[in-house]
This record gives sequence, structure tokens and C-alpha cells, in this order.
Amino acid sequence: MKNPWDNRERLERLLTPRRERWFPRAPILLALGLGEGMAVADVGAGAGYLVEELALAVGLAGRVWAVDPSPQARALLTERFQDQAHRQVAVCDGSAAATGLADRSADGMVWMAIYHELLHVAPDGGELRRSFAEARRVLKPGGRLVIGDWRPVPTEVGPPIGERVDPAAAADHVVAAGFTVVSSTNLSEAVWLLTVTAPEEEPQ
Repeated sequence: MKNPWDNRERLERLLTPRRERWFPRAPILLALGLGEGMAVADVGAGAGYLVEELALAVGLAGRVWAVDPSPQARALLTERFQDQAHRQVAVCDGSAAATGLADRSADGMVWMAIYHELLHVAPDGGELRRSFAEARRVLKPGGRLVIGDWRPVPTEVGPPIGERVDPAAAADHVVAAGFTVVSSTNLSEAVWLLTVTAPEEEPQ
């Protein structure tokens, strides 16, 4: 099935200033708790809406993995961030369920506006379960996963209401996957933000 986001014009629309109304960057960065030299994965990075801020947060000694399955997205990310000024940024071919990153390599991970897609791509919710398992594998013990997505209320932009997810339901999915919810808040008037942590130690 063709990826609807493998479209440069659609991807570039994600960089318009009005996106800040729905997905303000500052609270997302604060929730991740990043510092100099840390490593973070932006999964479903798209056009790189968060990448510049993530790179600044971890510095040149850190690492930002901009992960996306779309060739168009990766081409755009490469144009924007594959220079000496962003040498801590690596553009990666991968998905939430298969990032291609090493075990316990990331201090943080962000899923922004992809949760509803992961939930609905497979009728049995299997893609979401696989994605949570992948996040647990890639995150260091106690590492943070920050998830933001659309609340099921009418807006002039965003996915159909029937595809949106209530944050309480998302929190239940998170706990069932073995994560701990640190906070649940409103990122904006129609977008929720969950901050969760991976287990300190995986079961033997």
C-alpha cells in the first residue's frame, strides 16, 4: 500500500508556521528532558519539524536519529540536515515497528502525530504492539517516550475524527505495553501529550 506521506508537497506543509499552534515544540522538548551528549530518535520524522530543536538540545556530542519509512521524507531530511552544522543528525530508513536502531541506544524517543496511524494500520492493533516493543528495545532503561496526537474533537486540519485517539485510551495502551506514564497533558487545544518511561530493567 502506498504511503500517503511519500509526497513532498504534503511533507513540506508540515513545516508551515501554523503547525506550531497545534504542536508547539517547546513542551515536547521539555518532556523529553534532553541534555548535551544524549541520543534521541524522532520516529516518523517526516519533514523534520522537530529535528533542529532536537539537534540543539543534544549538541554536536549527541545524536539525533530522524527515522522515516518514506523515501521522499528521507530525501527532504537529507537536504535539510546532512551538513556539518548538523553532523549529529542521522537520517534513517525505518518505522516505529522497525527503527533499525541498536538495543538500548536512545535516551529518548518521540512519536508525534503517528499514534493514530499505528493504531489503525492493522485491524488487530498489531502494528502498535510491535511499535511499543521496538521502543522498549531501543530505549535505555528509564528512557522517555513522548507521544503527541490529535484528540477526537473537530478541527480544520488533522486526521478524520474517527481515526483520532482519546488520551485515556492511549495511556491504557502504554501501561499494557509495560511503560509507566509520567504525565498526561494538553499540548494544545486539540492535541494531547503523553510522557512515558521505559522499564528500568527488562524481565529476564
